[in-house]
Amino acid sequence: MTMAVVLDVSFQTRRGQLIHGVLKLYDRRFGSSLRNILTNKPAPYTQENEAAFETFVGRGMMPEFIHYLKQKSETETLPIAARQFLEEPDRTKGLAKFEATLWHDCIEYFECETKAYNRLADLQGKLVPRMLAHVSLSPTKLATSIAPEAAPYFDVRGILLERIDGYCLGDVELGPLPQDLRTLQQVIQSAADAAHEINKRGIIMNDCAPRNVVVDGKSNTPRIVDLAQCYFREELVEQWYKDGWQEDEDWDPDVEYWEQAENNPAAIGLVMVTRIQKRTGVKLDIRYPDYKEIIAGIRRRKAEVAAAEGKGAPQKSS
Repeated sequence: MTMAVVLDVSFQTRRGQLIHGVLKLYDRRFGSSLRNILTNKPAPYTQENEAAFETFVGRGMMPEFIHYLKQKSETETLPIAARQFLEEPDRTKGLAKFEATLWHDCIEYFECETKAYNRLADLQGKLVPRMLAHVSLSPTKLATSIAPEAAPYFDVRGILLERIDGYCLGDVELGPLPQDLRTLQQVIQSAADAAHEINKRGIIMNDCAPRNVVVDGKSNTPRIVDLAQCYFREELVEQWYKDGWQEDEDWDPDVEYWEQAENNPAAIGLVMVTRIQKRTGVKLDIRYPDYKEIIAGIRRRKAEVAAAEGKGAPQKSS
């Protein structure tokens, strides 16, 4: 089950160097989990769907519809799922809105993952793959038949990443395990540590799991992939204030961030430990950040700042 199309590509630089990469495309037409309407049941992409979408775009209905989706996402607890529109009485209009919502989702995934990789620039090539380029593909079929202002709705965005030759951490349990589990324990520990490093840079991964960890076959070092579904610290804080969380006098946005982020390392480490223990009876020892100390440190520093500011305040005369 995939959200995006992933292609193994090769290209030559201007200097003649051959580069192998992975092209990840955010294409509404593909991606089984992206088009899910029921559990593990994707809605097929058909000519009828495309015709409905083209008509919808051609009539200039996309800007207003995208504005509607954004408004809903700001006011509703859960975002609108594309499959909801398949229940509309007007089948053609429902198909058009289904495809339009998927297009909007793809753009948001692209922008989210691009922002995440930019923020993780110092970790690229170490804990996450290197991002080599942004990509935008235009369909040749529609190139001469659509208005210029409608063209972006048919473009496919993507990112070109370095290729990691190795294996998926989530697939380790499916094959023969090494007799010495210490190497595997080190890989799992490094992956959990990588998740924490990402958290330290203001990113919480909404889809953090062993399946999103690729291990380099030569160095045995993990890389976390699939950053299309992330929460960014500043956006979370902004939303928390909009929701009035600050009305609780004991509430602290920095503490709240770390209370939510602590699930990421365990989503990799704890899951893998459980799986390996079921197969071997051996419980691997994975260590996690001391979140109590992180939070205590935040409160301690803020108390020190408040005390210093209090000392510097002008004294009231009696």
